[in-house]
Amino acid sequence: MMAVSKKILFIDDQLEDWQSYLSSGLEEFGFELIGLEDPAKALSMIASHRPDAVLLDILFPGGKFLGKPTLEKIKKKYPNLPVMMITSTMDKTEYKPEDYELADYRYAKAALADGDCADLAGQLERIITAAAMKQSQSTDIGDQEKYGFIVGATPAMQNVLQTMKMVADQDHTVLITGESGTGKGIAAASLHNLSNRRKGPFITIVCASLPGDLLESELFGHEEGAFTGAISRKLGKFETAGDGTIFLDEIGEIALDTQVKLLRFLQDRQFERLGGNTVITSRARIIAATNRDLETLVKERKFREDLYYRLSVVPIRLPPLRERKQDLKAFIDLFIAKANKLSNKKILSILREDVLNLLGKYPWPGNIRELEHMVYQAVALADGNILQVNDFPSLCAKNRDASPLSRDIDSFVDNILQGAMDWEDLKREFGAQGETRREILLQTINRWQEKHKKRPSTRELAGLLHVSEGNMRRILSECNIKLTKIAVAEH
Repeated sequence: MMAVSKKILFIDDQLEDWQSYLSSGLEEFGFELIGLEDPAKALSMIASHRPDAVLLDILFPGGKFLGKPTLEKIKKKYPNLPVMMITSTMDKTEYKPEDYELADYRYAKAALADGDCADLAGQLERIITAAAMKQSQSTDIGDQEKYGFIVGATPAMQNVLQTMKMVADQDHTVLITGESGTGKGIAAASLHNLSNRRKGPFITIVCASLPGDLLESELFGHEEGAFTGAISRKLGKFETAGDGTIFLDEIGEIALDTQVKLLRFLQDRQFERLGGNTVITSRARIIAATNRDLETLVKERKFREDLYYRLSVVPIRLPPLRERKQDLKAFIDLFIAKANKLSNKKILSILREDVLNLLGKYPWPGNIRELEHMVYQAVALADGNILQVNDFPSLCAKNRDASPLSRDIDSFVDNILQGAMDWEDLKREFGAQGETRREILLQTINRWQEKHKKRPSTRELAGLLHVSEGNMRRILSECNIKLTKIAVAEH
């Protein structure tokens, strides 16, 4: 017998006739039935027992259709609690389905005459799951409207939001890092909108799109005649931003000589226009972003160390989509809603299991931006009102054309080194594909060695993959790998 996991509040005046029957019939499907005869006590019973769903009769003694007002009271106080109406009365002269539009489902007692509660259990499970998904979607989309981006359930994103709330009204410089397509620009705009500078301008400058002289002119402004083509004075963004925010996107691409001038500004909040000598003070807040590893650029002497520390007073890292796949459905729901408006369609956010599997297995190298493009394309191509696998032709082609070794290796190694995956996860992902797991293990060892400048011990590797040392030795032996100075496979 299955363990009881979900509570059902059953409200019916014929409780003596139905409670025992339904209790035993639903118990084997994991439901516990709580009986109630008086619908007037429904709200107090819900408050005390916290059921997962309500099974509510329509007709009560004396011909009173108390089901409708009871349904309305429940939905008013507990809008996310699923309610299924159940009745023997299907005569439309007495029962009008339009009176029960608030109900999540309607069920006829006649369907239980054969003594089988499997269908009823299935419908209860369905409306409970649908209500939970609706609540999750409402919360995620509400986050998007409130903060400008979907926070989701990922601890890393919860930390991002917490950091943003803490520093929103401070003047510290913020450095947002993350792969392309993770939403760095959206996060920067959200930080501005959360701050007391929200009434000021939010100015974005894409550093990589401008050569050194033009970038300096854009930031600091110039005087007439400062260089060829400077036919009049131009005010720079640091000057025009006022009390607003300047977002320096792709900060890792700026030239070293421009870095020197930017460093001085961050230190003193003062600058001169190109070709001028008047010292100007700026009150603008600086938020920078990059998809480059600035620490590596510092070591390569391509980025100034002192500027790096000035920029990263408050560092915020946005995780790639492959590290927050539990938030995938929330993004899909949002993008379907947006795509519907563009395509003038009414595609439902319900996703078939095969579609979810297709989207869930893809590593999303282009991150949220790539997902958005895929969903927009799928909605545009869809014939029906529910997305099908063939509505994602480019994704299907990528899955066919790209082998796991060319598509996933780097992302899996990243996840292992960051503690997001272990050996069991790889076994579940690749099953009998031992060669793929072996290649991931080899690259994990090499990447670890590059970072630590020494080979990992069996204990260290076991800790990384969350297995025992004995199992680690067995895995290495099965994969024909020796922990030599450089990780290599035996031949």
